[in-house]
Amino acid sequence: MNGPTRKSQELLEEISRLKQTIAEMKLEQQKDRAQKAGEALLTYLENAPDGAYMIDSRGTFLYGNKKSEEVIGYTRDELVGKNLLEISMLTEKSRKKVRELLQIKRKGKPTGPDELELIDKEGRTVHIEIRTGVVEYMGKKVVLGFVRDITERIEAREEIAREKERLKVLSDSAPFGLVVIDREGRFTYVNARFTDLFGYDLNDTPDGRTWFRKAYPDAQYRRRAITAWIEDMGGAETGERRPRVFTATCKNGVEKIVAMICSALATGGYLLTCEDITELKSLESQLRQSQKMEAVGTLAGGIAHDFNNILTSLTGYANLMQMKMDAANPLRPYLDQVLSAARKAADLTNSLLAFSRQGPVNLVPLDINSTIETTRKLLKRLLTEDIELRTALMKDDAIVMADRSQIDQILFNLVTNARDAMPQGGTLILETAIVIIDARFVKVHGFGEMGRYARISISDTGEGMDEATREKIFNPFFTTKEVGKGTGLGLATVYGIVKQHHGYITVYSEPGHGTTFRIYLPVVHMKVNEEPDTNTVIKRGNETVLIAEDDEAVRRFMREALEEYGYRTIEAIDGEDAIGQFMQHCNIDLVIVDSVMPRKNGWVVCEEIRKMDPHIKTLFTSGYTKDIVLGKGIEDYELNFIAKPLSCDDFLRKVREVLDR
Repeated sequence: MNGPTRKSQELLEEISRLKQTIAEMKLEQQKDRAQKAGEALLTYLENAPDGAYMIDSRGTFLYGNKKSEEVIGYTRDELVGKNLLEISMLTEKSRKKVRELLQIKRKGKPTGPDELELIDKEGRTVHIEIRTGVVEYMGKKVVLGFVRDITERIEAREEIAREKERLKVLSDSAPFGLVVIDREGRFTYVNARFTDLFGYDLNDTPDGRTWFRKAYPDAQYRRRAITAWIEDMGGAETGERRPRVFTATCKNGVEKIVAMICSALATGGYLLTCEDITELKSLESQLRQSQKMEAVGTLAGGIAHDFNNILTSLTGYANLMQMKMDAANPLRPYLDQVLSAARKAADLTNSLLAFSRQGPVNLVPLDINSTIETTRKLLKRLLTEDIELRTALMKDDAIVMADRSQIDQILFNLVTNARDAMPQGGTLILETAIVIIDARFVKVHGFGEMGRYARISISDTGEGMDEATREKIFNPFFTTKEVGKGTGLGLATVYGIVKQHHGYITVYSEPGHGTTFRIYLPVVHMKVNEEPDTNTVIKRGNETVLIAEDDEAVRRFMREALEEYGYRTIEAIDGEDAIGQFMQHCNIDLVIVDSVMPRKNGWVVCEEIRKMDPHIKTLFTSGYTKDIVLGKGIEDYELNFIAKPLSCDDFLRKVREVLDR
């Protein structure tokens, strides 16, 4: 090889060596740069606020920072070199998700944030949020991921979801309607009770404007409701509640009285609660009516009691005059008129006592069907010829504990009332039936004790009544008749008698559609007894009688009547005086005592006297019912009783009966 050729070859070899050296230098520089970049990356990752890790495309764990140990619960030494898909810390759901992420990473696409579930070394579930991307580390493509513990966030989210579910269950199950309204007036939620209550759902009432138009079709009433809403909610603070009561029209056209409470929410919207109080208002009205009747009844009873004392002295002295007056005496007709007027006054008083439920009653087993059949002829005479009387009586006997005369009075009063309601004629129907008063009856009417009742229905085809009249018909002295044609005590008396018999009365009526009264009397399992004949001759006596009566006129009448028939009398003006008189006189055979007296009541006097003489005979008098006297503390079997106003004959017969017993 000649010289130049050798030199050229050497030059080429030198150039090749230089190229190799340069390549090696570049490689070293690249490695150095990669090393420095890797170290910088690791430094950054070690100080990262979140957990960081690196894995290769197969899922092998290459690196994890200190924070990742806190998040996933494993040290990096425990994980480096291991495949994530083979580590037990992944749940099956998370393992599937990791496979999907690795598949995406092979394509070099970033992902996140994703949520995974891990099981730490102690077996607790840890929720993490992961974000991943592909980076170059030490000259290789690796998956770099950042993880954050979101367990508290997930638990809070789940608790919020559970709370929402609880609230939904509560709102759907609430016994009142619920509406959520946003600040623009849109209805964003209505519960099932709201729809049940009114028939409207969100499609029917999407906003307040539609609700007002449908629930309050009357324009004037709607303006009042809207004005009230604006006044209440205009300056309402968060949590402030404003109750209102409105009559709302339901989807089916039925009107309901609804209590509405609107509360301002922090969001700027409102929460509206709705409760149907229609029945409650009806019960309140019935309670007020009952309380009013009770108050008037108490007043009427007190007046009647005092009036009975006056009538006792009036009729008593008239009877005494009648006893001593010859039949041919020219003054006898005048005296008869006085007694007749007194009897009418007594009837009026009895009506007041019946209304107030304080009149004396004689309860015996009574067959309602037999009573109506017996009274039917008399009832027919009360009607005009153009009124047809029909009866529809049940087949079975209905026995009730009742006063025959007062049941007759109920029938007379109601039939007379029906006659006056049919001036152009019509039909009057009397019906009886056995019915059961159950919980539904009590709920609808607001009164009643559950059990079996005999129901008497009196229906007419007359003029009927409006609601305002129906509410007042049982009030004493209320009448729709012309002046001078009615006392206003007819239906009040019926009401009082029914209540005194532990029964109930209802009325159904509409203008132009007649009226139906229904009376419910408790059924008893007893047999009807014949009443004994009380028309006996008055016997004379010679016993000593103590009269304890605070009304001077009544006391004087009793004394003169008794002395007229041979008795000796001692008078006491009150309870204390009665006890004192009994202590002074040891030969007293009978004590006549008024049940209500000053200083000591009749039963107190009776107890004190019986301590001194357990066998003393007593006779109670009162303008109230026997039940009222029993309420003063006297046991029924111990009580001899006669009601005022006293007739001379009845009084003397009763005295003799007690003394001879």
